[in-house]
Amino acid sequence: MSERTEPSRGYRKQGLIFNTKMQKKLAVIIAIVVLALIALCFRILYIDVTKGNEYSIKVLSQQGFTSRTIPYKRGDIQDRNGNVMATSVMVYNLILDSKVIMSDEKFLEPTVSALSEYLDFDKDELRSEIKKRKDNSYWVVAKNLEYEEIEKFEKYIKGDYIKDDKDEEAVQNTRGVWFEKKYKRMYPNNTLACSTIGFANSNNVADIGMESSFSKYLQGIDGREYGYMDSDNNMEGVIRDPVDGNTVVSTIDTNIQRIVQKAVRKYMKKYHPKRIAVVIADPNNGDILAMSDDKVFDLNDPYNLEEYYSQAKIDSMSQKDQSEKMNEIWKNYCVSDSFEPGSTFKPFTIAAALEEGKITKHNSFGCDGHQQVGEFDIKCHVVSGHGVLSLKDALAQSCNDALMQIGFKLGPKKMAEYQTRFGFGTKTGIELPNETRGLVYDKDMSMSTLATNSFGQNLTVNMIQMTQAFSSVINGGNYYEPHIAKQIINKDGDLVKSYAKTLVKQTCTRKTTTFMRQALREVVLTGTGTTAAIDGYTVAGKTGTAEKVNTSGNGIGRLAGQYILSFLGMVPCENPKVVCYTLMDSPRDNTQATAYNTELWTHIMKQVLPYMGIEKTEKIEEKAKKKSLAKEFYSNGIIQGDDGSLVVKDKTLGE
Repeated sequence: MSERTEPSRGYRKQGLIFNTKMQKKLAVIIAIVVLALIALCFRILYIDVTKGNEYSIKVLSQQGFTSRTIPYKRGDIQDRNGNVMATSVMVYNLILDSKVIMSDEKFLEPTVSALSEYLDFDKDELRSEIKKRKDNSYWVVAKNLEYEEIEKFEKYIKGDYIKDDKDEEAVQNTRGVWFEKKYKRMYPNNTLACSTIGFANSNNVADIGMESSFSKYLQGIDGREYGYMDSDNNMEGVIRDPVDGNTVVSTIDTNIQRIVQKAVRKYMKKYHPKRIAVVIADPNNGDILAMSDDKVFDLNDPYNLEEYYSQAKIDSMSQKDQSEKMNEIWKNYCVSDSFEPGSTFKPFTIAAALEEGKITKHNSFGCDGHQQVGEFDIKCHVVSGHGVLSLKDALAQSCNDALMQIGFKLGPKKMAEYQTRFGFGTKTGIELPNETRGLVYDKDMSMSTLATNSFGQNLTVNMIQMTQAFSSVINGGNYYEPHIAKQIINKDGDLVKSYAKTLVKQTCTRKTTTFMRQALREVVLTGTGTTAAIDGYTVAGKTGTAEKVNTSGNGIGRLAGQYILSFLGMVPCENPKVVCYTLMDSPRDNTQATAYNTELWTHIMKQVLPYMGIEKTEKIEEKAKKKSLAKEFYSNGIIQGDDGSLVVKDKTLGE
């Protein structure tokens, strides 16, 4: 029997052994190759998605091709009634392909002659520039031409002006000219709601206003048209259509906005304050109907400083200085600036104390003109004292002493809690960039801080915060998120997103708001806000006079003789449909004249109320009550005569 050898553990062939160890190595190598191929596939997919257009152009450039961008149309911004506030219009860049024009000597002169005749170019200069760029296929000769400017040339190329064979030959030899389409942002109302709308530059980039905060909806996607020669020298075309941006429908009413801005201009000239700002809102859903301050600019020419500075001054500024000045003008004061509210804050202190049961509407308070708080003697604006006041009269007469007593009853912890509940110290959520939070204290605030906070000093707010908090105090306690947008719709009119009213929280009970409306009505009937009265309407609200804070230099102090004057009012008192908040910073002739600011308020509302269709509801007895006060002193040394005119007296009583 022949001897059988034991088979080896590997595969033996021609002296090579493929053993288990080698099999494992091969498996690892195959796995690595497979993983590398998978990674390569993912990389190719990524490149196709992110840089497909770029590489397509490079590939086509080796075949002979044309590639043109088809621009998207940035979405419109409309007011609440469908009026266009921002849009994009088609314009054209004139492009010359010098390489084509110079490819045959018979093309140059007809092309130059046509451009000279129909687009007003100098023949000699144009001919010279084309020759300089003989190897250039893409020369942007003119930008942002409107269709009216290129219409005659377009008709010429189509043959509309051909009269004989010579004309036909000239048209056929006019080569290398085309118009690149693009969109230019345009604002039909120029300065209207400028800081609210904002503006987008030529690259559709925006940093301020709705143009910035809604950019992801307004933006679209460019399309592209490719053309290339196939192997049979036939032109093949591929078109990727653009995707247009969506339309943003704002809560702004352009008619109310126009009333506000005209009033701001008028009262800046009349009383020369350092600043005026206005917010008008619907207290029942958070819609902002109008918003403006005195710093306006042309949205179609936003980089122009000539409205505020002489040309010599502008020329002397560095680029950095000019940029800073522009940002100051572009800033939306109503959202981005904070200030001490003064007595317009008092309704929140009273509402908080009522909610906590620390006081009732039947309480009365004795005012001797001041409160001693530790080492500080904090005075009422009537230093001789108001005497005994009911709760309603304490608000109507804007008594600091009474409010400090209420603040002490409430205590630091609850004061801090209700400031947060009313939305102070936090952003409101309005859809605009750069909103300030303001400054409030926590539960560990000192007693002196508690005292000053109770009547609106030593804390800061912005105008939207005040408007929304006030709305909750008068509408039944509902704090709604403020909105500057109503909805987003696509080009077909389909709804993309809706900004319905959003109830954020309950700040106080209906019982409290009922009393607060009555007390705020008394402010206008018999208190510091009588100059805000409008015949036939049940106006209610609160005046404010806050001495300005000096934050420059070392430390923080007060700016003597400079005051933020404000009035936060509603109509009608019994069922508020509109809230208006006006602010005036230190009128030149009388920095404490709150009646200057209430005059602005009434001037605006006398136009807004009829426009909104709000009915007159004032009762006869209330009219009589107002008339009996016609010649009495109002806050800050203002007398109102029977004709409604305002007279400043020598004596000034600070609120």
